[in-house]
Amino acid sequence: MGRVPTDADQHPVFYAGRFFDEVADAGLLGDHTVLSDWDVLPSQLSAALERASVLVVLDLFSFPFESLTGDLRDVPLVLSLPAGFDAGFLTTVFGRAAFARLGFFDRVAAADAGVWGKLRRRYGWTERQRIEIEDDRPENAAAEISAALEAESALLASFGEGDYEANRYWSERGDALAGDAPDRAICSVNHSLRFNKAIHRIQAAVLRPQFAAARGTQPEDVPFDVLEVGAGIGRWAAGFDPASTRFTGVDISAGMVKAARANFPECRFDRLGAESILPYGDESFDLAFSVTVMHHNPTPTKRALISEMWRVTRPGGRLMFLEDFVSGGWSTMSTVYPMSVLRFVELLVEATAGQVVLEHVESVRYPHDSFTRGGLLSVSKLGVAKTW
Repeated sequence: MGRVPTDADQHPVFYAGRFFDEVADAGLLGDHTVLSDWDVLPSQLSAALERASVLVVLDLFSFPFESLTGDLRDVPLVLSLPAGFDAGFLTTVFGRAAFARLGFFDRVAAADAGVWGKLRRRYGWTERQRIEIEDDRPENAAAEISAALEAESALLASFGEGDYEANRYWSERGDALAGDAPDRAICSVNHSLRFNKAIHRIQAAVLRPQFAAARGTQPEDVPFDVLEVGAGIGRWAAGFDPASTRFTGVDISAGMVKAARANFPECRFDRLGAESILPYGDESFDLAFSVTVMHHNPTPTKRALISEMWRVTRPGGRLMFLEDFVSGGWSTMSTVYPMSVLRFVELLVEATAGQVVLEHVESVRYPHDSFTRGGLLSVSKLGVAKTW
């Protein structure tokens, strides 16, 4: 596996465009680059962003968003909303070109809370995606954004000292990060957000078609009940239409649950107890899924969670698992309990008493990996509904 970028590689690139002179003198912190509107020819932009940890766009009117292709799609974006325009105008001008491309790891710097609120609702952004600034003039916005990014990059810590124990580690880790940097709890706290955005993009490309397949031909006026186990701050909730989906997430971290509720107030998030019993009735969901959760838990916990997910899924519904499938030994210093895909399938059959049918299997290869370690398994639940 290639070297994984970390926060030690922090290097924000500020596209100042027409405001280059003002921003260049704004006293930005740390190692950074400032670009003018002459610096964004495709070859120049690609070279400038080669080691960028984040791209801050201060002049939306002149930035060529269509140039963000290939690996450049994985550079986290911070868009600074220009002053003096309402949400309707900004949507008309930047909706398709810029706002629609923003995902979970991208941010918006906004001074006007009213404009931010309207755009957030329009594009399904979460509250944590806002960088609140006081002054939206480009040079002052740049300084405030620079300070915020510098402070976030300093949030490095180790959690769960001593031998790894899954429930304690993830609960402590989530609670510690939930207030200031909840997205750091998704992968290693030391991984860069650019690396995590690339991981998320690959996972989304695999999951979204299977989410659609799980819904199948169910009418739009019938709510689609979805459960995510290990939901964190709810990053996958944004992948479902709230108008036709009842999304529920569960996590062992109280801090993550609180952050998820703030991010997605229209969804339900609950805390999972140490006994791994889901607090829901039998046959409550059409889809139950987890993303990179099972491989962080020992075999007895895996078995319990799979059994519980099967219990709360309706007959004909889907269970999905996107995991790292590896074989070999386990170290007490590792946060992973390795399991091969064949052994996981055996465990899945065992935990469900064989009452499942394989619907889809797909290998997943992530950036920076020299081998394929990920995989998605989707099964449907057999049986006859207990309730009608």
